[in-house]
Amino acid sequence: MFKSITFEVIGDQRLNCEKCEQRVTRLLTPLGGVRQVHAQAHDQRINVLFDTTAVEPAALAACLGEAGYETRVVG
Repeated sequence: MFKSITFEVIGDQRLNCEKCEQRVTRLLTPLGGVRQVHAQAHDQRINVLFDTTAVEPAALAACLGEAGYETRVVG
């Protein structure tokens, strides 16, 4: 079953430009079960469509955290 989740970047390392958005997409896309990633620097949001049977939201957040992006789930 696919689910959408939105993370907000809240730490010191921010999404500042298109390259940052692309970096986040490259980080998350290889994770099993991730179908789509849309990072938006203008509002510091990362939307992820993922298969709940293949990956947990905590794994997505951990991947972002390892790359330096402190996040929280919104909505």
